[in-house]
Amino acid sequence: MTIPSPCISVCVTDPGSDLCYGCARTTPEIAKWSKFTDEEKKQVIEISRSRMSGWQLEAFDKAYKEILETGSSPIKKQKLQNKQD
Repeated sequence: MTIPSPCISVCVTDPGSDLCYGCARTTPEIAKWSKFTDEEKKQVIEISRSRMSGWQLEAFDKAYKEILETGSSPIKKQKLQNKQD
């Protein structure tokens, strides 16, 4: 099984911490994602989740669950819908 990217389409990196506000990955983790093995991808997701708390973690878990179930995040779906309107 291929591990889908944890990107939930909130692609803004905090300049102080170098963490994405959406998925809490670092810029190098994002850049290297496609080269990681599935085991490395699982590790990055767990490390990223450990960087989050509260509403950020809840929102991420909800969005990533939808990615696993449907292949797309709710935010990405909303952005696509807005382009069509």
